[in-house]
Amino acid sequence: TESITRRTAQCDDNPLDPLSSVSATGYEGWKSSLAAGRFTNDLFIPAISNPCKGLAFHWKIDQVSSKIHIAVAVEAEGWSAIGFSETGGMKGADIVYYEASTGELVDAYVPDAYVRPMKDEIQDWTLINGQVTDDGFIIFEAERSLVTNAGNEDREIIDDSSVHVHNHLMIGAWGDTSTISFHGQSVARKAVQLFSDAENVAGDGLAIFYEEMANRADGSAFLRTYNYNIPRRKTTYEDVCYTASDMVDLGLYEDLSSTTHIIGFEFLVDPSSRKYLHHILLYGHLTSACSFWSGQVVAAWTPGNDFIFFPEGMGLEVGGDIFKAFMLQYHFSNVDGDVGEIDDGSGVKIHFSNEPVDIEVGMAVMGDFQLSRSGLPIGQGKTMHQFICPPGCADSTFVNNDEVTVIAEGHHMHQKGKRMVGEVMRGGEVVNTAVVDYWDFDQNGVSLVRQEPYVLKKGDSYRATCYFESNSRNVVWGEASFDEMCMTFLYYYPKQPQFLQCSPDNFQKECRSSYSVETLDSESNFDRPVTDVEEVPPLPGGLCFSGETAVQAFDNRFVKMKDLEVGQKIRSSTTGKDDIFTAGRTLMRRPLQCSSKSASKVPVRLLK
Repeated sequence: TESITRRTAQCDDNPLDPLSSVSATGYEGWKSSLAAGRFTNDLFIPAISNPCKGLAFHWKIDQVSSKIHIAVAVEAEGWSAIGFSETGGMKGADIVYYEASTGELVDAYVPDAYVRPMKDEIQDWTLINGQVTDDGFIIFEAERSLVTNAGNEDREIIDDSSVHVHNHLMIGAWGDTSTISFHGQSVARKAVQLFSDAENVAGDGLAIFYEEMANRADGSAFLRTYNYNIPRRKTTYEDVCYTASDMVDLGLYEDLSSTTHIIGFEFLVDPSSRKYLHHILLYGHLTSACSFWSGQVVAAWTPGNDFIFFPEGMGLEVGGDIFKAFMLQYHFSNVDGDVGEIDDGSGVKIHFSNEPVDIEVGMAVMGDFQLSRSGLPIGQGKTMHQFICPPGCADSTFVNNDEVTVIAEGHHMHQKGKRMVGEVMRGGEVVNTAVVDYWDFDQNGVSLVRQEPYVLKKGDSYRATCYFESNSRNVVWGEASFDEMCMTFLYYYPKQPQFLQCSPDNFQKECRSSYSVETLDSESNFDRPVTDVEEVPPLPGGLCFSGETAVQAFDNRFVKMKDLEVGQKIRSSTTGKDDIFTAGRTLMRRPLQCSSKSASKVPVRLLK
């Protein structure tokens, strides 16, 4: 009860909120008369800044036709959108949006930038129905195949019913303008399980989580804030250490020598500080106190990712000679400089079981966990850095088994990160690839990869590849958020006591990774399997506007607006529509500063 009331504030003014006592005739009428037979699941996705606002998401997976049927309802006058995201933000997201004024449904995607969604070349979503109710709600229904032929512009919707497959990160936005535009605070995000199986019902998983913890947990330790005064500055990192003695006091350990098994993590956020809390990282420390060199990330929260749990029979052992102390790192973002805001109660409940488990879960870190290159520059421009863990690491540390199963994989970089790839190599071939194509540190400190569990065997090597882009020569490897890191966290089973990390300066010589760096071409798209017009010049040209002037790119040649041909057919990705160029036009309501360097990066295409 405490968790539910703290997680979602009681709201009396939003008919989409399942806790609300007020209903709107329009949406409720549609839901009861039309939606009941067409959808098997529905969920309220609250706005990030206000849990009493949000959108309703209805869906059904048709396994026979391999299609997903969705409906989105939100209180707005102009447009609504929903999308599938890698990291929980717009970059790289697969978007579908509906504009009420035209009744048009648009299949779109977002490149590596915070820009208006760009219209897909192939429109895979089919509009079934769109309407605006008398009481001011936009409702649209649509469907598409789970796997489309659009390739790079669409994301595959995969079966996430297994507890080991990370749920889909859904993002939503809405507005009152006639065409899709900047959403401001009208944005929502949530991790949603889209598929069901015999044991796991689709939804946000909370009911399953609470049932599991009620049946299996012997107790919980709550690490939280107490009347924390949120600073006025835009970005604040607040580290709170809980020593081994603190964890005894909180009930996780009976004494300093005892051990227990973590079976679940539950992140709770003070509703009044949702606007400011960007993410939370939970570090486990091998020592009795907290220090950078002894800590590993064991769990992470971003809006919508509220819990993690291991299946029955599995657990992560802590205490004794393993993780002893814990540290919570809060990232607060107060972009408006608000004064007097308090966070009281945000943190994590660690659910534990004192009973022995059948399968011990282990953790290992690949890449450069020890920051062997600390203080050295990452390089100016676009660069690719690789850390390769040799086969000898698994050969020497897999002492109890010939193979382990990786059940979760999380990538970690900082602000200059662009893309990250983890690859398992066996006999000269890549047998598993875990990729985050569009890294976004503003959205996620640790990005979990949505994939099936895979096997790591003796003789395998692991390659961690991090791509960065920096306009400065002064960015270095280090622990600060403005420095850079490259590491991957693996949850696996069964636990191998010596399989902890593989990095260049590892004390275990068999687990010392090699390092290499390569400077990429300025037009590189970081080896993504997508031609991104934000980074690769659009063909046959692009337009860049700054006030009254424009630059046009043809094969990297730049000419002035006066040289454009009046009547030239163009497609503007800011509107997603075809148009005709006329003299003196800017095509954008907001001027965009541009130069010969940036002209090739503007998403406006010319049509032949």
